[in-house]
Amino acid sequence: MRIGVNLLFLVPGEVGGSEPLLTNLVEAMAEAGADLTVFAVKGFSGAYPNIASKTEVVEVPWSTGAQTRRIAAEHTWLPRQMRKRKLDLIHHGVGTAPFLKFRPTAVTVHDIQYRHYPENFVKQKRVWLAVNVAHTVKRSDAVCVPSNWVAGDLTGQLSADPARLHVVPFGSENLFGEDPATADEVRQKYRLDREFFYFPGRTYPHKNHRFLLEAFKQLSHPADLVFTGAPWFRDKHIEAAARQMGLTGSVRHLGMVPRRDLAGLYAAATALVYPTWFEGFGAPVLEAMVTGCPVIASNVTAIPEVVGEAGILLEPSDVAGWSESMERVLVSSEARERLIGLGHHRAAEFSWARSAGLQLGAYRKAVV
Repeated sequence: MRIGVNLLFLVPGEVGGSEPLLTNLVEAMAEAGADLTVFAVKGFSGAYPNIASKTEVVEVPWSTGAQTRRIAAEHTWLPRQMRKRKLDLIHHGVGTAPFLKFRPTAVTVHDIQYRHYPENFVKQKRVWLAVNVAHTVKRSDAVCVPSNWVAGDLTGQLSADPARLHVVPFGSENLFGEDPATADEVRQKYRLDREFFYFPGRTYPHKNHRFLLEAFKQLSHPADLVFTGAPWFRDKHIEAAARQMGLTGSVRHLGMVPRRDLAGLYAAATALVYPTWFEGFGAPVLEAMVTGCPVIASNVTAIPEVVGEAGILLEPSDVAGWSESMERVLVSSEARERLIGLGHHRAAEFSWARSAGLQLGAYRKAVV
């Protein structure tokens, strides 16, 4: 079976959690012997030489993920490439696909956040997703999702056919590249002198940053709160809220940091604090468990499915519960060590080899 993988949306270093999911998955499938052709933006091969050495990578002449240009290429250039290479199936990695179907099709739908939090999307993108994702889910031969929660959401929201849904979760290996930073490196680089709680995530409303400030404010022991994430206009609102609460100096936003540095931030942190209201998988909780960082997270959407019994799960509106849990992990080395051990054990249950097997199984069903 000859398989095409459409990654034209993926600009290395700029697309968040879908990047490690799809790149590690592609590499694992290639290692399992799959015959893959990857369609990507200019520069992808340089960013991912391991993939380029194991698969055919066909790059378009541009290096950005401009949506209109990508969509045009998917409707014109990509079908010609598929016919030229006599592909048996095409896998679209970002939840949308061309309206015309030229081959059996698989699609990865990471979540349908646009239906739950439309305010996070500009009108043009929201309308495009509303039309195209529903069409893609209906027409695709295999619809792949990172969690059972997303599978249920697609069934409930878009009437997806359960027989064509396939859960393909993240693996836990190689989430930070081949040279992950150490705790000491990031402490020195970012001048992190005190114990700190860590929250990676853009300041979207559903990420619940302001709520976390309220819980953090209640701590009786000194610590810092560190945010990372791509800049967004709501950053200034969170900074203003921190000032109003008297937290200036204790709350730091490092912006977008290199992926290798994330490993060191997790390893150095007292705990990951992840009070989000919505996640299709929740890659940061798996990243934290891999690196030995205790997890305190929401008990909603896909988070409990990933964490299992390996973290503290709380309602994302329970200020007192969050504050008490943060305090406990901060002052009790026994509590931290227990969560670290549980996290390592849980993370070991996620592997890219298993994910690759699930993905290849979805392909086989799609071309029957």
